[in-house]
Formats: sequence, structure tokens, C-alpha cells
Amino acid sequence: MPSSSLRGAAGLRRSLEIALPPPSGVRALLRARGVEPAPNDGETPEGWENRQATALMALYRDSRSSAAFDALYGLTRAGVLAWIQSLLRRARLTVDPAEVLQDTFVNVYRYPTAFREEHAGSFRVWVRTIAGNLVRRASVARQRGAFHELPDGPLEPEDRGQSPARSAQDGEEAETLRAAWVLFLMHYAAAFAQLGVRDQRALHLVEVEGRSYAEAGVLLQVGRSNMKMIVFRARHRLARRMRLGMTRAPHAQPRPAASDQLAGAA
Repeated sequence: MPSSSLRGAAGLRRSLEIALPPPSGVRALLRARGVEPAPNDGETPEGWENRQATALMALYRDSRSSAAFDALYGLTRAGVLAWIQSLLRRARLTVDPAEVLQDTFVNVYRYPTAFREEHAGSFRVWVRTIAGNLVRRASVARQRGAFHELPDGPLEPEDRGQSPARSAQDGEEAETLRAAWVLFLMHYAAAFAQLGVRDQRALHLVEVEGRSYAEAGVLLQVGRSNMKMIVFRARHRLARRMRLGMTRAPHAQPRPAASDQLAGAA
């Protein structure tokens, strides 16, 4: 709950009832650790919230109590959110502050042992450091996406338009990639044609039709474990035949290996 909404001891006590579970829960645990949940005489709203948050964080760190974490989140989320919003405004970032808030408390939840209880405002300092690091990370990510660092000059905006030379280069690379892909498919088709009938059927069922090993095994009348081995060996034979085809002279005609024919027909 934001500190600005607390006015005097009555407001503090009302906030306490909302933020913390019943006496048998978190408040009892705090008292057992020598921490009085109620505001001290002359304590400011901000001082009370800082003291409670630090005590709750220390309790969660030592006990991993989900109730303590929930109470900590309920007490401090509004103040942390306001801090994050101010950071985003100053950095002129369009990041969702609620998302940064969640990431902040995820870090609090996952790494409680990093917290050091050094003074009443320790949690306030620590959680703001976490949030600030997340905002800075978002700012760096945005800058990397829009700028390139030049070795002899200042940062300049990236020119997202392509020059004629770059467009021509990309076109040539795309054409080369298409030609290579066609050549790869030709080798695949040639190698697949050299497989035995059972190997071809097994690969088609698993890789083309997307059937499970159990389903394919029923159709081929073999067990699931045998089906896995059939597919493994078929893939191995296919890869071997493709490697042989790619290393041969262009005019050489691949011939099926006797072992492939016998294994595929088995």
C-alpha cells in the first residue's frame, strides 16, 4: 500500500490488517523474532513500511514461508510499482511497468539469500536495486536494437533501408541457398530410393505422417522398441547414402549397397 495513503497510527493499523495475515500467522512469527507489527510511537508511515518490509523479507529468507512472501508483496507492491513507473518515465521506455514489477518480485522470491538485513530500510534499497537493474537491462536491449556502436564516432541510428549493393548481395545469397536446397533434396530423394521397402515405410509413417513409434509399430507388425530401432537404422542408412552421393563425381550414378537392400527387406 502506498505510504502516501497512510495518515497517522490509525491508518497504519488499518494498513497492517490488510497487509498481514491473522495473529496466528505472520504477525505471530514477527513477534517471535522480536519485531512488533504495530507502528512505534512517533514512527512515520514510510519508516513503518520500511521496517515491516525488511522484517518480512528476513522472515521469508530464513523460513521460505509463502505467507511471509505474500504479506511482503501485499505491503510493498504499490510502492515498488510507483518506483518502477518513475524509472520508466525518466528512461522514456514503453515497457509495461506491471511486467517489470512481476520480474522484480520473481527475483525476490528466487534469490532471498542475497538479501542482507543491515538497517530498517534494507529491503527498500534492495528491491529498488533489482527493479533498477531490470529497467536498465530493458533500456540497453532497446538501444542495441536501434543503434550500432561505431569505432571512431558517436552512436548513430541504424539505417534500416537496404542499399542497392546489399539488396543485390541478399538476392544472390538467396538464389545460392535455393540452389543448395534443391541439390540437398535431390540427394535425399536418391538416397531414400535406395532404402528397402520397410525402411521407406517406417520413415514415412514417423516423419511424414507424424505417427508415434507405437502406432507405426502396429502398422508394421513390430513392437514399439523394435520400431524405434528400425527408424534409427533407416535414418543412419539414409544419411550414409547421402554422404556418399555428395562426395561422388556429378556423373557417377549411386548404386544401392547390398547391406541396405537386405536390411531394408528384412
